[in-house]
Amino acid sequence: MPEITYYAILDEGFAPSRPAGIVRRVHATPRPTDEAFTRNMQWEPTEFLVLHWLGHNDEDYVEITAQQAQEVIDRWKRQRVEPNDGR
Repeated sequence: MPEITYYAILDEGFAPSRPAGIVRRVHATPRPTDEAFTRNMQWEPTEFLVLHWLGHNDEDYVEITAQQAQEVIDRWKRQRVEPNDGR
């Protein structure tokens, strides 16, 4: 099983525990694969990390644990199914 590194996207005003997005890098052979957890509630390919490295993204990111990433994803999934009561 390949190693996976998770990152929290920290747009202005966002903290690692409540990030603007979650990205992961799957360290596969022959090259790593980057994926973002999307509004479709699934992992999809992304160029975020490469574009950031090239200087094309203003959003910062920090490495987080797999458990922290899963906690954020679980919260997003709950929010998606819970009705918005205006709070």
